[in-house]
Amino acid sequence: MTVTETGVVRRLRGSGATVADRGMVVALTVAVTAALFALTGHDPIAVYRSMFQGALVGPGLVTTVQRTVVVVGLSLGLSFAFRAGQFNLGASGQFVLGGAAGAVVALYCPGPGWVVVPLALLAATAAGALLASVPAVLFTGLSAPVFATSLLLNYPALSLTSYLITTWLKDPSSDLEASRPISVARRIPALAPAHSELGRFLNSVFGQRNLLTLFGSELNWSLLVVVLILAAVLVIERRSALGFETGLIGLNPRMAGAVGIRTGRAIVLALALGGAIAGVMGALVVLGAHYRLIDGGLDGTGYPITALLVVMLARNSSVAVVVVGFLFTAIGVGGQEVERDYGLSSYVSTVVQALVVFLVSMRLTTWRPRLSRARKPVGEVES
Repeated sequence: MTVTETGVVRRLRGSGATVADRGMVVALTVAVTAALFALTGHDPIAVYRSMFQGALVGPGLVTTVQRTVVVVGLSLGLSFAFRAGQFNLGASGQFVLGGAAGAVVALYCPGPGWVVVPLALLAATAAGALLASVPAVLFTGLSAPVFATSLLLNYPALSLTSYLITTWLKDPSSDLEASRPISVARRIPALAPAHSELGRFLNSVFGQRNLLTLFGSELNWSLLVVVLILAAVLVIERRSALGFETGLIGLNPRMAGAVGIRTGRAIVLALALGGAIAGVMGALVVLGAHYRLIDGGLDGTGYPITALLVVMLARNSSVAVVVVGFLFTAIGVGGQEVERDYGLSSYVSTVVQALVVFLVSMRLTTWRPRLSRARKPVGEVES
């Protein structure tokens, strides 16, 4: 790696909020939300205890991990565009269109399940990549802003999927606006189903309510897919030419073009890869959780907006995406528990998430480096 590349990598890794920033944000968020709870007549400590237990204890932890898998996958896809300096707001459409493509293949493609499931995931990957490539091409060819075109493309994608579900894919035997169920052989199986040998072993040794037993029966192989996606993203970002090029474009697109980087090609690839990941995540939800394509089922999960908040907070760090994705998902699951226990709206979790992103964006400790630079002796060269 050259000296220039090393400097860019350092800037990319240091572009996020500092540890001090995050510590102050956590403290302020806890204080502000505690004040909000108190104003509504609730004990903040009791509310926080309910949120913690609902998200991180027993079955609540299993639910949190289940949802984290999807949020992290979508966040990794969005991070490609953000790394290249593009604000991609099209995750919802890519997520839904990928789920629709995967469902169609799973429902109508002939062949055994072990062949059809990979084909469904490939179809979802292609659908998400194709939709994400449109705003990229419009940006590189016509200078149309990605944030606007990607957002607008969500609407035709959602409308097309809804039309297909209510007409061609509609299950005539059900009152639901949904496709017919996907056969068991074409679903994403659990890690250790209760009826399997491993599931029975875990149940006999640890008990039905033990976390290991619950994880085995409730989590499916989507977890492995997301782990593989994370590994691929890390390799691309840190060991590939595309990772270096998109990072440099995100820092300074003019300089990237001046040194010979084909910025248009890199941006198209970055958005297409991100869309492919969003598409495959949609198929994983349909084949691994819903087991049918439901009108509004994918868009109504809230996964895309949570993933957007996660990426805004995690910045250019894929490892931070995993950590922040888990924390944000836990806040969402805990908010549902608070709603059940205290009658508070579950949207309190969205308020907490947005507050965290807002406070981090303020970079609360930026005065510290400025002060340290001001105290440097005269004549000292800044590195």
